[in-house]
Amino acid sequence: MENTDNGHPELEALHEQAALLKKKLDQETIVSEEVLRKTMSRKVRTINAQAITSGIAAVVVIAFAIFYFPTLGLSTYFSIGTIVMMLICVFFTLKYHKNVNAKSMGSDLVSVAKIMKKLKTDYMNWLKYGFAMAIGWATWFCIELRIASGTWHEALSTVIAVVVGLFLGGFIGFRMHKKVVNTCDEIIDSVKRENG
Repeated sequence: MENTDNGHPELEALHEQAALLKKKLDQETIVSEEVLRKTMSRKVRTINAQAITSGIAAVVVIAFAIFYFPTLGLSTYFSIGTIVMMLICVFFTLKYHKNVNAKSMGSDLVSVAKIMKKLKTDYMNWLKYGFAMAIGWATWFCIELRIASGTWHEALSTVIAVVVGLFLGGFIGFRMHKKVVNTCDEIIDSVKRENG
């Protein structure tokens, strides 16, 4: 007995429905991936906006080191040290964000997840170095102020202003750091859900 659909309208109808269902599922998968990629692109822009903000903050600090620090009587070594520290920060920010762009986000989802995991790891590791540099810089700054002022009493108001500035800057920097890490997690989770 030959197993064909000829003469069996019910089987033909089932095959047509199965083909239609498969086509619909394929279209839904394509739409789902397109939505995911648009969401990832938006999140990548958020991540890179944090990097740009960090770069702008570094330029402001470098300008302070060049134009304002000498008026406080701070040494040229301290100004140069501050500039070098900011350039190191900019270098590592650029290095970490090198693969976070539209082209790499257009690659397969597993590669996107790997890029985001690496960025998150880099940011978590950088936090340790950032704190160490900030503490070293703040200590050096207080010593420089003490030398420039002659006494701790004269330097105290500037030291207090610097400590408040460091706390505010640290708070803002930590929030930016957390935003990048959380956005990386969101992208990684989205990819996991998409891949099942």
